[in-house]
This record gives sequence, structure tokens and C-alpha cells, in this order.
Amino acid sequence: MRKAEYGFYLRDTMKLVKNLKGSAIPIMMKKFVTALSLIALGVLARLYFHHFLPSAPNIYITIAGIQQPVFIPGDVFFMIAIISLIAGRYLGGYFAFVVPFSTMMITDVFIGNNFIFLFTWSGFALMGMFGLLMQKHSFSKFIAFSIPAIIVYDLWTNFGWWMGGYYGHNLHGLLLCYILAIPFMLWHLISTMLVLPVFALPFEKISLTESKSKVAKYATISSTAFLISLALLI
Repeated sequence: MRKAEYGFYLRDTMKLVKNLKGSAIPIMMKKFVTALSLIALGVLARLYFHHFLPSAPNIYITIAGIQQPVFIPGDVFFMIAIISLIAGRYLGGYFAFVVPFSTMMITDVFIGNNFIFLFTWSGFALMGMFGLLMQKHSFSKFIAFSIPAIIVYDLWTNFGWWMGGYYGHNLHGLLLCYILAIPFMLWHLISTMLVLPVFALPFEKISLTESKSKVAKYATISSTAFLISLALLI
């Protein structure tokens, strides 16, 4: 009887190990390697990529008496936005927060930031959350939904500029801050939407099954909310 029991438990254990080796472990390894690759790409983009961007058309618009370019090739916002959205949609869980947060934290050590660094960090974390929300939707909806994600990022980070007192702590200053940011928002939308479909399409072919862990989901949400709270308080 004990032999039979032992044989049963042994077969059961071996089956469990086989399932783990055949599914969960490789998927987590894929996610980990992909996350590291995305972080590395984001770091290289912020540190070096802006030097290799092609020249842009000299198109300017005048807002509130100030002339500003529409195309800003030195701004590699689109690369960080792309890896944030991709991390949220295709990796999910903790990676939706860790990938954009790590990219910004590492690069800010080398190139610095200003008083709104918590707004930019939490802004890209929010983009990761947008990607997370689009996991179960079609590729076309994911691309379309990235537009409001970019707009939310710009509204949030420019709110940080207004809080810094550059435009005065009043409604007129807030409106002026948002009006003057229109060219930057246009560039963010144009550059990101041109590159995102091409960059994200290969991930549709990679099997990165999302974990069902609610802990990871709530940890990501709470971490993003914590960054937003810090930005408002500090």
C-alpha cells in the first residue's frame, strides 16, 4: 500500500515539476529578459539615441507670442513612452511599473532632472498602467488607446510645471502652461504614434502569457499611486 502511495505522490510531483518547467518558468524567464531588454533600450535611447535622430522639418507655430517648433528630434519621449506601453500590455504585473520606473531612475542618475522628476516618473508609470488595461484588447485598440495615454502624460507633467510656480499659481497661469505645451504634446503624439505600431507588432507574435496574480496587479497600481502622491506632496 505504501509503495502504491509513494508511486502516486512521485508521479504527481513529477507531473507538477514538468508543468512548471514547460510553462511557468520559461514564460517568467521570457518576461524577465524582455523587461531587461526594454530597460536597456530606454537607457540607451535617453543617453545616446537623441544624437542620431535625423534632422526634422523646420515647422514652427506661434502660441501666446512665443514661436516654438512642432518637430523636436532631440526629445526621445517616444522611446520611453513605447517601452512603458509595451511593458504594460505584453509583460503586465510588476513590469508595467518596474520597466518605466527603472529606465527613468537609471538615466536621471547620469543626465539629471529637475523638480518635476516625480511627475515624469509617475507619468511613464501611468502609461504602463494604460498598457496593462489594454492587455485583453485588440492590437488596433491598443494603438488607438495610446493616444489618450500620451495626452494624460502631458497633462500630468505640465501640471507639475504649473505647481513649480513658473506661470503663477492661478487659473491663468495653468491655462498658459497648457497652451505653451501644445507643440510638445503634438511632437509626443506624432513621434510615438509613428513608431509604436512598428515597434509593438513583433510582440504580438511572442508568447508572454499574463500571470493571474492579483498581488502583482495591485502592487503595480499602489506603486504608481504612491509616486503620484509623492509628486503632489513634494
